[in-house]
Amino acid sequence: MKLSPDSFPTVVLRRAAGFSSERSRALWWHVHDLAHQTCGSDWGCSRKFYPGHQIMFMLTGRGHGTYGSSTWTAKMQDAVLMDLRTPHTYYSDPTDPWEMLWIRFDGPGLSEIFSRLIEAAGSPVIPFASLPRVNADFDAIFTLLSDHPPGYDTWAWHHLTGLMANVTEGLQRKDTVAGATLQETPGGIAAALALLRSEHTRTLSLAELAHAAHMSHFHFTRRFKQSTGFTPMEYLEKFRISRAQELILSNPGMSFKEIAQASGFSDPAYFSRIFSKRIGVSPREYRRNLGKV
Repeated sequence: MKLSPDSFPTVVLRRAAGFSSERSRALWWHVHDLAHQTCGSDWGCSRKFYPGHQIMFMLTGRGHGTYGSSTWTAKMQDAVLMDLRTPHTYYSDPTDPWEMLWIRFDGPGLSEIFSRLIEAAGSPVIPFASLPRVNADFDAIFTLLSDHPPGYDTWAWHHLTGLMANVTEGLQRKDTVAGATLQETPGGIAAALALLRSEHTRTLSLAELAHAAHMSHFHFTRRFKQSTGFTPMEYLEKFRISRAQELILSNPGMSFKEIAQASGFSDPAYFSRIFSKRIGVSPREYRRNLGKV
């Protein structure tokens, strides 16, 4: 990064780096680094290869770039998605330089998700749905990286999926998506994810989730795995365990039976077995150690 000599200097307003254990990196999406910056009119980057996946959320101004063999232009309320292992360039518009929030992260299934979203949009540029939600998720991740509280990895994964849902929702709102119907794009998966998250405490069938996505059972199961890296039931279990971790950490007086039921597990003994299998310690040990597993 360099400071521009003209009237549009580059200013990094906030920047932070993430840190996670190797064990956590195998389970969750994890942050490499992120920043909020205003960019000089000659600010830019050119790489053939770089580790990670990056999303740039445009707040003001414009920018341009290349991704593989395609060129793109982004404006306010656009997100730019890049698998950084693909050759890429990006730079500020000379007369209207951009302000952006950007984040670089990795995790299970991300390469496939980025590929599918870019393919569906026909470009790495996708309008995102809600700036307030983007700001809220970025603020939460900055705080996590600063404070590193118990449950850090799970919370980071939670807010990263929030950012991805924001982009996917924006894609769904487009009138046309690279010649495909909206029901065939990841937008349908976003609808199923929204149902799964909001109704995770009750029994959810594949038929109900597929109906929410407007897909056949077979097509839904295949596309869900392509989009998230997990089967629907694996994702539901992971989300329930994530919810249980939140409740253990935020409600010290709550019984484990109550936590199991509030997380979607009707059998406390089964909840304890699954929690121990996924997290590595029992719910009781997790609470005793303040989540520092």
